Amino acid sequence: MTVELAGLAVANVAYFVVGVAAFAAGGWVSPDKPATWRRLGAAYMVGIVVVVVPASYLALVGLPVGLGAAIAGLVVVALAVGRVGVPRAPARARLRRPSLEHLAALAVTGIGVVVVGYSFRAFVVRPLVDFDAWAIWTAKARLLYEDAGAAPAVLRSGQYGQSPYPLALPTLQALGFGSMGRFDGTLIGAQFAALALGFVGALWSVLERRARPLAIALCAAAVVVAPEILYQLMTHYADVPLGFFVGLGVAAAAAWTTRPDDGWLLACAVAFIGMAALTKSEGTMFAVAAAVALLAAQLGPGWRERARPALVAVGAIALILVPWQLYCAAYHLRSTDYSLADVANVSYLRAHSDRLGPVLRELWKQLIASSHWGYLVLTVAAGILAGALGKRWRATTFAVVWLAVAFGGLVLIYWISTLPTSSNLTNSSFRTIVSLLVGGTAIVPLLIAPTDPEERDS
Repeated sequence: MTVELAGLAVANVAYFVVGVAAFAAGGWVSPDKPATWRRLGAAYMVGIVVVVVPASYLALVGLPVGLGAAIAGLVVVALAVGRVGVPRAPARARLRRPSLEHLAALAVTGIGVVVVGYSFRAFVVRPLVDFDAWAIWTAKARLLYEDAGAAPAVLRSGQYGQSPYPLALPTLQALGFGSMGRFDGTLIGAQFAALALGFVGALWSVLERRARPLAIALCAAAVVVAPEILYQLMTHYADVPLGFFVGLGVAAAAAWTTRPDDGWLLACAVAFIGMAALTKSEGTMFAVAAAVALLAAQLGPGWRERARPALVAVGAIALILVPWQLYCAAYHLRSTDYSLADVANVSYLRAHSDRLGPVLRELWKQLIASSHWGYLVLTVAAGILAGALGKRWRATTFAVVWLAVAFGGLVLIYWISTLPTSSNLTNSSFRTIVSLLVGGTAIVPLLIAPTDPEERDS
């Protein structure tokens, strides 16, 4: 176990290094500018995106995921070296005495980290006992790891279930197997625990200049210590990793919206939302909701200047997502559970309107289950109210539009589904709402505790 976990640790350090290189290549982090080092908290999660997205696409043509990831990582590191030169001794940062608020925020963050750390043993000893984990997600990852050449045709055949599901999560797991030197469906749980820690660090970096530290710490900790978050993360399902990337993406987009003067935030939003779209099929819906919210939040005085970079970001997200959609269209990979064409089929929706009531009741029941999520729904509601009362219109608009479109999308998927509501809802609703809860909570610090009066968009 020790050797395998050491190998996995090396791979995760490599993700961080690639993330740092991506920031350096973009000019967002520099060794001689200590003020930019605050962004390094997001380097690990961005590094995962940078290597996993291209590796998952290259796997579609039979290229081993390890080779694809290595190529992507080396290209980014080369670009960084070309921009900043050979790494040299960084400038000496001036350390300021932390305020009481910062100390309290660090203590709260520490509690969240300790909870995840305490549960780490459970992550690495809990076997694959949940159906979708061993039948779909980890099975695909094992195929990508052990037989990259045969993987594309086999995955398209449907033998591993849900052919339209994108391959980002199986690719990340396959890279983990490669770093461990063998397939181990139990030890790979360590990678899922690392994602929880990565979420905390990235949320801090994304919001650090836009919201008060204690608000960031409380929201980050509230997410990772929620009982259902930890439990679902241990199942190796895609829903919580999807929620983490959705949460970071909408937080970065909303943070940029409040004061659009930092292109790094928009780049992070593109990376995280694009990764979410390639993590699970529902990720596309959450990405579309984020794009709509980003554009809607730019309406108002000076909208032309703000709309241009927002449109560029939406186009970049589309560039990440469209190749997978084209691949599915070319090979006729469609879900057997529903047809998206029925979304616009009024007669179909009317004929199945009896599904709408049970869907709404079940989703709401799951959202307010405090034994699962704590009080995340109340936190999000309080955040939106505070944002409106504080006249933080752009951040509030983003939050309301994203939550409305994303929730509406979930309702529509269940509405047009061909599966019986009695089984489909109870088996999946507690998982599909994860992104709503994580995404909504990640935006809350911008609504309740912005860093300065300018954030009120008055």
